[in-house]
Amino acid sequence: MDLVLRLGDTTRTLHLPPGRYLVGRDPACAVHLPERQISARHAELRIDGDRLFVRDLGSTNGTDLDGRPLKPEKGEVAVPSGSTLSFAGVLLERSGGPAATVLDTDGFTTQGSFTFGEGFSQAAGARIAGMLSSLFELIAAEGDDGQLEDTACEFVGRWVPADRVVMLEDFGEGTSLEKVGSWTETGDPTEEIRLSQTIVDRVTAQRTSVLLMDIQGATGGPSESMVALQLRSAMAVPLFDNHRVRGIIYVDTARPGVSYTEEELQVVTATANAVAVKLRNRSMEQELATAARIQRAMLPENLPEIPGHEVHARLDMCRAVGGDLFQVAPRTDDHLLLTVGDVAGKGTPAALAMSACMVLVSTLAEIGGQVDGIINLIHRKLWENLAMEQFITLFLADLDPATGRLTYANAGHEPPLLVRADGRIEDLGPTGPPVALLPDSLWRMEQAVLDPGDLLALFSDGIPEATVDGVDFLGLDSLKGILAGGPGAPLAELSDAAFAAVKAFLRGNPTSDDVTLVLLRRHG
Repeated sequence: MDLVLRLGDTTRTLHLPPGRYLVGRDPACAVHLPERQISARHAELRIDGDRLFVRDLGSTNGTDLDGRPLKPEKGEVAVPSGSTLSFAGVLLERSGGPAATVLDTDGFTTQGSFTFGEGFSQAAGARIAGMLSSLFELIAAEGDDGQLEDTACEFVGRWVPADRVVMLEDFGEGTSLEKVGSWTETGDPTEEIRLSQTIVDRVTAQRTSVLLMDIQGATGGPSESMVALQLRSAMAVPLFDNHRVRGIIYVDTARPGVSYTEEELQVVTATANAVAVKLRNRSMEQELATAARIQRAMLPENLPEIPGHEVHARLDMCRAVGGDLFQVAPRTDDHLLLTVGDVAGKGTPAALAMSACMVLVSTLAEIGGQVDGIINLIHRKLWENLAMEQFITLFLADLDPATGRLTYANAGHEPPLLVRADGRIEDLGPTGPPVALLPDSLWRMEQAVLDPGDLLALFSDGIPEATVDGVDFLGLDSLKGILAGGPGAPLAELSDAAFAAVKAFLRGNPTSDDVTLVLLRRHG
């Protein structure tokens, strides 16, 4: 089997015979991925003939199948042809053409149709109203991947006379339809169902529900597969999520005397719409969870050891993804680059800007140069690529551990606090505007020296601007008191006390912004 690995612009093709293969950062793994975000033993692949299976091994940053996170406790999961696996952002695609979708309907005669938005008939409306309570329970229920799809098919089978109900779904626009759920009146597994391309195109492209009646007597004769199944009536309706058609719900019956009417077609169409909206929301939640794991992986997992110093960092996001960032990165001259930043805005746009800034900071940390030059490079790149309304406050400093000398530029960020060993507190104020705010910005460098016993606190505005009502704010007094009152306390304890002060001020309310705190102490 041919599998294609993709990391950024780099691709690599794997030719793997049947067998089991470990995927991970450990060089002993058959599929070796030497990336920081990959766990040592991340996942396992199994190839059985033309079938591919994957199992997550409890990796730190997760494994996704077509954007859906895999749970280690679920064991092996089949990987359909044309699907994409993501190992913490490293993509593995299965080569091959799109899989067949299901039941050859080339001999069907279309006897009716319904387009969502036309309005339901009085009879269909009454039936839909009667099933609303059950439909709400269906779409409100939580469950593992595949459970919703099967339950939705069973739901349709309870509300219309059906022998089989099958749900087909794509995994993004332009991808092939795959069977994701099914139900049969007998409880037997469904046969492969191959829908005619004409019907698929009509349902998906035109968002039209199609009614196929009296199949056995259809003009021109039904296909051999339909004769074998003795089908009499069928429906195919779009899984329309109010944005696009995600797939199809197909229903059929071989019961004598049963012929679907437009009333049943409208009932199934309404059900499919509700289920599709649920699927879209679930996909968005899964994509957000994947983005959160990738974003977390970009932050330092282990802080470097700094001769004569100790360092501690913590970042709590108020949402699944956020706009705060920090970095403590060694440089080639035995110096360190210290960074804390905060992207204006919330949610996914802020997270994307944060990720772009983290890539630049991590790359430039390894390159020589002064902090004003580094911050200018970051500014130019972000100014070219961020949206007009986006900017980032950024504190960036070069630390010489041997002397404690700190050379910094503060691009509109919350002034870090330098707590002297004798309890005095100084702040390192702005030396220029936020990056990506104005086209022709300049930043001057300033210097400070950490003497033995001094403590430096870098933080985001999630601490001083913590608020419940938007009127009263926490401010900096509590943070200053915690830092000045614990000259010998472990940094982790000071950090916990600072976060506890934020939590106490909010009185159980959630934070409205990300909260970041980096502490650096020079030993005597």
